[in-house]
Amino acid sequence: MNAPYHPVLVAADCSAAPRVPVDLANVRPESVRLSSRSLGWGPLNIERREIEPSASCFPAGTSEHLIFVNLAEGHCVREGVDEISDHAIEAGHVSIHPSEKPVSWQWDTRLSFIMLALEPAFLDQVAERVFDLDPSTLELQTVERQRDPVITHIAGVLSREALAGDAGSRLLAQSLANQLGVHLIRHYTTHTPELAAEPAVLPPRAVTQSIDFINENYARDISLSEIAEAAHLSPFHLARLFKRTTGLTPHQYLVQVRVNSARALLTAGAGTRSLAEIALAVGFADQSHLTRHFKRVLGVTPKQVKQ
Repeated sequence: MNAPYHPVLVAADCSAAPRVPVDLANVRPESVRLSSRSLGWGPLNIERREIEPSASCFPAGTSEHLIFVNLAEGHCVREGVDEISDHAIEAGHVSIHPSEKPVSWQWDTRLSFIMLALEPAFLDQVAERVFDLDPSTLELQTVERQRDPVITHIAGVLSREALAGDAGSRLLAQSLANQLGVHLIRHYTTHTPELAAEPAVLPPRAVTQSIDFINENYARDISLSEIAEAAHLSPFHLARLFKRTTGLTPHQYLVQVRVNSARALLTAGAGTRSLAEIALAVGFADQSHLTRHFKRVLGVTPKQVKQ
């Protein structure tokens, strides 16, 4: 049920608002608590913001696709073209706002959220390269109050990378930008891409499909055959294509995903969980298995990160 709102929330003055798409990096900079903008990540950036009750009007929309992950409860009213949406916000809610789409937001509570900003041109490239689609046939949808563990996971990983500012964060951010682009096209566009059942030429999309499968199933015991089946290729062909495209074997990539997930749990605060419990939660056989790969991939032990 929509939360009640005061009429003043839908009567914000937009007369002084710019008539060109706005770069949100330049809007309310005082609300930014964490940002990757200075790290050179390229098409995908992340900000964590905390903002007091106010309003923002963008008659020509924003220059980037925006994906919000809310971190606390709140209340917001959104006005679009011939529409108005009034809703309560819960922690974990995901919202998507496409670029260059007119919008006005008004909120009467303090808001705390992570914002992913994705360049539209990059999403177009993903549509062409991965799905062999004409970007002009796609339209990113406006979405509110979704529960999306894939987007939430990407936001969490990028937040920790922005906070750490490690040398490898740019490469990881670019990899996650690809994953986010594929996810958005598959689930939040008006065009649903069809996958070729038996491609005559090995397409890059097969690697994307296998990566998606690994990211969604890394916590359990998965085989190369299962990964290959998800990519509609034989295990032999997938292994060759995956290695040629990513520089890693599927198993090496799986290990990296498990290690990064373990690091995410540790840096976020694992509560009373032991290292053995974390190892099992991310797909390792036991604590020693986790420690061995953790040290090899990151150069430190899990205990050093947990301290």
